[in-house]
Amino acid sequence: MVKRYSKCVFVFLWLIMIMNPIYSQVKHTHDIVFGNLQLKDGDNNLGMVFNGFQLEYRFGIQWKINEHELVYQPKLGVGITFNRGMLSAHVPVAPINITWKTPIHEQNGHTIKVGANFMSDYNYILYTEMHDGPIFWTAEIGLAPVICYDYQWNKKRIGFGLQNSLLGFTSHKQGSDPYKFLFTWKDFVVDPHKEMRFGSFNNYNHTTVYVAYVPDISKKHSFMYEFDYFGIFNGHKYSRINHNLIWRISL
Repeated sequence: MVKRYSKCVFVFLWLIMIMNPIYSQVKHTHDIVFGNLQLKDGDNNLGMVFNGFQLEYRFGIQWKINEHELVYQPKLGVGITFNRGMLSAHVPVAPINITWKTPIHEQNGHTIKVGANFMSDYNYILYTEMHDGPIFWTAEIGLAPVICYDYQWNKKRIGFGLQNSLLGFTSHKQGSDPYKFLFTWKDFVVDPHKEMRFGSFNNYNHTTVYVAYVPDISKKHSFMYEFDYFGIFNGHKYSRINHNLIWRISL
C-alpha cells in the first residue's frame, strides 16, 4: 500500500506542476496559523488531556476553471502540549489536501458553494515524560463533503464553511515498545499506512468549521477562525481539538 500511495503522491504533484501554467486564473495563498491544541490519547497518555499551542504554515494554489474552484493546500506545523508538568511534542503534516467547490446559488452578494475534500493528514507525537523515545502517530486518508457560504458587500466579505469526514482510512499507534528508540522511514511512513483501517462514522470523525473575514477584497490580507476536531473510536480512543487563528496572504 505504501508503494502505491507514494506513486499516487508523485503523479499528483506532477499534475500540479503542469496544471499551474495552463490556466490563467491561478492564485497563491500563504497561511500562518496560530493554534490552541487539546489532545487526549487514550491509554497512551493515561487518558489525560494535554493542552498547548501549535504553529502551522499552509501554502495554497487555487485554480478557477469556469465556475469550478480547485484548491491544493498542504500544511506543516509544530506544537507543544503540557499536563501536570509533563510535555508532549507534535508535528502535523498534510502533504495532500485538495478541495473542489462549485456554486449552487449566487444572488445579491450571497454565494453558496458545495464540493468535496480529499486529504492525507498525519500527526506525529512524542511523549517525552511518559514514553521516552517512541513516536506515536495518527493518520488519515479520507474524503469529506464541503459546504461554504459567502456574503459580500462593498469591498468586504464574510464567509462560513463546514466539512465533515464521510469515509476513509485511519491508523493510530496502539501502545509502545520501551526498547525502541528509532526515528526511521518505517516509523514515519511505513507503519502508519500498514496499520490503516477503512471506515466511516463508526470508525472516526474529522470535522472542520471556519469563519472568514476579508476587510477589503482588493487587498491581500484576510483573517479566519477555524475549529478542527479529529477523533478515532477503535482501539485506544484518540481525540484532538484545534482552535486556530489564521492570517492569510493572497497573491
